[in-house]
Amino acid sequence: MPRPIDEFILRVLLGGALAGLFFIGVALARTEPVRPAPIVIPPPDFVLDLSADGRELAFSGTVDFGLTEAMQRLLAVNPGVQRIILHSNGGSVYEARGAVRVIREHGLATHVEGHCASACALIFVGGGDRSLGPQARLGFHGYSLPPHRGYGMIDPRVEMQRDLAIYRAQAIAEPFIETLGALPQVPMWYPARAELRAAGVLNAP
Repeated sequence: MPRPIDEFILRVLLGGALAGLFFIGVALARTEPVRPAPIVIPPPDFVLDLSADGRELAFSGTVDFGLTEAMQRLLAVNPGVQRIILHSNGGSVYEARGAVRVIREHGLATHVEGHCASACALIFVGGGDRSLGPQARLGFHGYSLPPHRGYGMIDPRVEMQRDLAIYRAQAIAEPFIETLGALPQVPMWYPARAELRAAGVLNAP
């Protein structure tokens, strides 16, 4: 049986511990909760410009997420657009496929005055009438990726075949399509204008 002095010390210690817990609780209640930093999504890296007469739509920048939707909205309120002028180094192949769908739905022609490569070249092929300016360059590359690396559910070979199907649907010559399917990821291939015309990639003046 503890002596009175021992019981007194135990009660003092217990009281101090409870008081400490109380003050810690009060301090925590008054502390502002730490909130995670907001996720900032950068705006799409492309520009769509409508010509003064409403007949041409100029696309420049990256084939970025949101392009398909932006094109759909713009064309819905500008039914007079007949041609889209492209200037891009490429970007998302998924958005490029969406842009091809929109271009085909609206029966648009495609034209390049400067540089159009990678995913941009796929968009170009989606046009009904396809033409290049005097200084234009059209670049293509393959989806070849190192076989020893894993890419989850993305199979580069399957993705490449989906794009080649678009070329076939646009009546591009099969030898040209076979060349595209065998291209490496780098360097970019810039076919001669005569080769593009012979393959049907260019079909308008």
